[in-house]
Amino acid sequence: MCFDFFEKERFDASEFIVLIPLPTRSMLLMIPAHDLIAMYLAIELQSLCFYVIASSKRKSEFSTEAGSKYLILGAFPSGIIVRVRPDYYRSIFWNLFIDL
Repeated sequence: MCFDFFEKERFDASEFIVLIPLPTRSMLLMIPAHDLIAMYLAIELQSLCFYVIASSKRKSEFSTEAGSKYLILGAFPSGIIVRVRPDYYRSIFWNLFIDL
């Protein structure tokens, strides 16, 4: 299915073959996650792959704009989570889902 799209759009992106299974693998990593840090890392891996996929059509300015917007809008909440969560964990001494 995606190879037909590549031929139709004259889309030469070999990294696209790797970027499709990677978010799927990160979704599978969310299933056995027992703590919030593992869940956060799996979600971040998935979102980074989606940023690259959104901006992978190099000749389209809409694709580049979409990828940069996703990156900026995803970096701010991620930065806030990374900055605020360690203080929160340190104050209450837990990060496991069972303890929630």
